[in-house]
Parts: sequence; C-alpha cells; structure tokens
Amino acid sequence: MVAYLDTCTILNLLQINYDDEYIKHLVKSFEEIKLTPIVFQELGSNKFVNVIDDSNKEVLNNVIFNQIQKYVDYSNSDDTLAFTKKHNSECFKDNGESHSVSYSVKVSRFGKNDFGDNLLKTHFISDDAPAQKDFNHFYQINVVGQILNSIDLMTIFWLKQYITKNDLIKYCHSLKQLYNKDIGLLLIKLKDYSRDFVDDLNSKQKIVFTKLIEILSNIQDDTNNKISEIISDPDFKDVLKKNKDWKELLTNIQQSNFREKIPYINKRMRDLEKVWEVM
Repeated sequence: MVAYLDTCTILNLLQINYDDEYIKHLVKSFEEIKLTPIVFQELGSNKFVNVIDDSNKEVLNNVIFNQIQKYVDYSNSDDTLAFTKKHNSECFKDNGESHSVSYSVKVSRFGKNDFGDNLLKTHFISDDAPAQKDFNHFYQINVVGQILNSIDLMTIFWLKQYITKNDLIKYCHSLKQLYNKDIGLLLIKLKDYSRDFVDDLNSKQKIVFTKLIEILSNIQDDTNNKISEIISDPDFKDVLKKNKDWKELLTNIQQSNFREKIPYINKRMRDLEKVWEVM
C-alpha cells in the first residue's frame, strides 16, 4: 500500500506526543510513504502554529528534516495535476490536499511489476474534512484507494497491535485539544495556578478548578454550556478577576469553530466498539 499524507495529518501525528512514534508506525504499516513538495513547503510554514512549549520546536524540526523530508515525491506529475484541476475546477487549489490527490491518481496507475498494481492501494491521508468531501467522488471513480484520516491511521496501528485501544482513545482526546491551542494554554495555566496557589483557594474554588480542568480535558458537544456555568460561578469569578488573560482564552475557546470537529471525533470514539479486534 502507498500513503500520501497532507500537512495537517503530519502535524497532528507529530504534535500529539512531540516524537516520531507514529511516524515509525506509519512506515511499518505502508509499503511506501509519500508527500508532495508543496506539502513539505506547508510543513515549513505551519509547523509551529499550534506549539505551546518552545522546547518542542527543536523536536519538530528534527523529525521533519531528518525523517519526513526523505519521503517527498519529486516526480513530475504535471499531467495529473492538470487533469485533476480540469475535473475539479470548483475546489482545486494549489495546496497540499489538491496536489496529494493528483499525485495519488498517478501513482495508482503504476506499480513494481505491472501497470495498475497500485490501484485500490494508494491512499490519501487527510484530516481536512472539506478536502475529503471535495475529492471523495473523484478519488472513488478513479479507483485509487481510500481517503483516510489520522483516526483511521490510529485504528490501523491498534489493529496491528502497535498501540493499545487506550492509546487510540487518548489520541482522540488529544486531537480535540490540538484543534484549539487556547485549550492547551488554559489547561497549563489552570494546573499551574492550582498547584502554586493552592493555599489561596477555598474548598469550593478547588472543586470548580477540578471541574473546569476535567471539562477542558474531555471536550464534548456541550462543553460551551459547561464553560458558561463555570464562568458564572461566583467562586470562579473571584479567581478570574486576578487572571484576566484566562477570560480571553475562555472566550476564544467558546467562539472557536473547532467545535464542528468534536461530534465526529466523539462518534469515532464510540464506534470503536464496532471495530473487531483479534484477541
């Protein structure tokens, strides 16, 4: 099998743990790993966007340039780029997703031994839901393979016994936090404050802090309502007055469109019960 990865997928795989664990599992799971030149360019431009701790920047750089770079596909795909653009003019863009689909189509037509060996074996891995929707029919009628996302990859790793089911569930929870940098920032601030100023908090405030940390650590469809309840709590308001930057983070979290991704991730977590595992 061949896997083409887009930018957001690679960054999600790297930024969950800030190591190369999932890249190693990826290499073991597919015969070939590929990314287009434009995806590698996008990695360079966006690699630090969601990074909270500066110490993780060096880790990202090392993995991207020492491990990821060698999988860049520099083959000429001008013909399939033009073909894909012609038949997807309403959604084709000069970005990683459109280029990955185009390269995948071309690679699917060839193989190690004969023409078409890679048909139904060339997969596009993307966490960009709109791009998946735009190209799904085109990908299907060209019998290229499947369009997957990083949760699908984690499921593959689980079924291959590279990771546990709990690891997969943990990835899903972390992915929800990764989609909103402000959640990670606020969690750090809340945990630091509850540790450093524990003697300044009364019993009710400690309960509210614990509750808010639990809410932010497990984002659900009703998270906004729960956050609103916390904000309106008099005990939390007293602490909020001393930490005005928290209010901005809470507002950003409630207004962010990342919530659109939450129902899908939660459903995938529930649906794990429907995935048969060899015991």
